[in-house]
Amino acid sequence: MLYQFREKVDSIELQSGAEEAQFTVRVQEENLGQLFCCLYKDQEGRYSAFSPYLQLETQKDAAPTRSMPSFPPPVLTVKPSTGVVKPGDMLSFNCSVPAPPSQSRFQSGHTNKPMTFLLLKAGEQTGETSAVLQPLASQASSPQPQPGHFALGPVTRGEAGEYACIYQIVKKRRLVNSTLSNVVQVSVTDALPPATLVLQQQTDAWHLLCTGSPAYTGAVFSLYLADSEVPIATQRAKMIHHQSAFPVPVQEALMVSYQCQYSVLLGKNWAHSERSRPLTVTRGTSAPSSPDLSDVDWPLILGSFSAVVLLLCSVALVVVVAHRRVKAAAEKRKKRQDAQFWTQVHAKDHIVDLTLRHSGFTSQEWADGETETASRSQMWNSLSTFTTPIH
Repeated sequence: MLYQFREKVDSIELQSGAEEAQFTVRVQEENLGQLFCCLYKDQEGRYSAFSPYLQLETQKDAAPTRSMPSFPPPVLTVKPSTGVVKPGDMLSFNCSVPAPPSQSRFQSGHTNKPMTFLLLKAGEQTGETSAVLQPLASQASSPQPQPGHFALGPVTRGEAGEYACIYQIVKKRRLVNSTLSNVVQVSVTDALPPATLVLQQQTDAWHLLCTGSPAYTGAVFSLYLADSEVPIATQRAKMIHHQSAFPVPVQEALMVSYQCQYSVLLGKNWAHSERSRPLTVTRGTSAPSSPDLSDVDWPLILGSFSAVVLLLCSVALVVVVAHRRVKAAAEKRKKRQDAQFWTQVHAKDHIVDLTLRHSGFTSQEWADGETETASRSQMWNSLSTFTTPIH
């Protein structure tokens, strides 16, 4: 693909095995002074870096063409040096130009000094290359921007991939790109609990047992030599297991330290745990080395205990609230019954029926009754309103 500065102007699809392509450009006066560059894509769909820019100039004479000067590739480093970060961390890239043994061409003149540094990142799926210009945020650490220094972050999953850098030099009014630097791999992982490594005897043979978190079963376990970046053995645990046993490797040294790590596929990305503490194995030993930490997953146990305590507190709170509501309802019902009782009592009509009956007496009864009246007159109480006969 041929680009005029940043605009694609032509592309050619070659047969398998071809190593170069020729483009024809119609030269016009407005094209003089324009910059052209190219790149290619291999059969696997991966894109290369952009070539150095070429500028069209008028040809004065038929002088023999000279090859484009070659500049040494830069060196790209990253902090942390492992390139493994967690979401939210910061990445620091440094693109530097190595000084050759002879007199450096970059120190001979001001025009040969690198003018611009570019940080390139290759996509994970499409293979396309995107350039990250030197950020101005580096001014926070020094009064002037540091040449070749790139600060990237807070890191997300999108920053994972391969990085490289180039620098550009103005040569005879032309902007020339250097060759591509070394490639740095950046991995963004989740914070998984660290693995534990112990030495166990299984069926008359010693094994290195690597244990991960019970929350991640069926993980891929890797065994490392201490301070080594390449695993010496890798195997996948069963879907219901969270540990894996490695046979003790044949070792020539008297004492060798081992570490292990487990990896889990979360979505489309792999999450790696922290490595276990180094376990030293002595050749010819008959007793296993005692681990520094037990293989108990304390975060999982503490989390389960907290959940149980929270559940019990919730149940107790519900019982107390229900008891108070029942008690309040009973008191209200009792008050209503008492109110109804006293209402009925006060509503009763307390009336005594005193009926005066008239009796007629004959003369004979009147005469006979004088003696009785005289006898009863002595028992009459003048202070009493009603008199009860005494028989």
